Amino acid sequence: MFSLFKGPVPAEDLASAIWESTRDWPLKYGVEFRQTFERSFAGRTDDVLNEIVYFLAFATDYALSHLLEKTPSVQQAVRNKFALHVEKFAAENGCTPVPSGDWHGDGLIWTAGGAKPDGDSVTNLKRRFELYGKSVSRRPDKPAGERAAHVLAALCGTADIGFIICVTPLFVGRWNGVKNSLERLEIK
Repeated sequence: MFSLFKGPVPAEDLASAIWESTRDWPLKYGVEFRQTFERSFAGRTDDVLNEIVYFLAFATDYALSHLLEKTPSVQQAVRNKFALHVEKFAAENGCTPVPSGDWHGDGLIWTAGGAKPDGDSVTNLKRRFELYGKSVSRRPDKPAGERAAHVLAALCGTADIGFIICVTPLFVGRWNGVKNSLERLEIK
């Protein structure tokens, strides 16, 4: 994806390229995903695919936050540009409110409850990111991807362990993809 870049890469270009791979996940994998999991969800599969984009966006932002922490100005520039892309996607796709919910003890399971009052799409997106942030701060004995995947499953309205197992590596894949991109590029 990044072999087109020659020389130093502006932070904004990196953020845009990473966003494209995030946004395009449903186009690349949606058909296979539908065939495998469509019956697992009470709601529309298109809504679930949007939830996966939000999940991938959180995983990407999480990776950018940690992998660029030694270069705060680059970190801020890349994350801010990436956030603009995610917020635009959320607004265009009507990011729905995060329902109220409860954690089961100190475990990984978060169960969605009733709907919260409707907020604007960007507020709803930020609440998702906060919930994912809480999930990755729980149970440090478990991989971050597994912790976040349980929340994604709850937001998608499923407890299908096959779904959780399938989406868990996506989190690590985002981390590795961002890391590999940063290692190959000189960012300005």
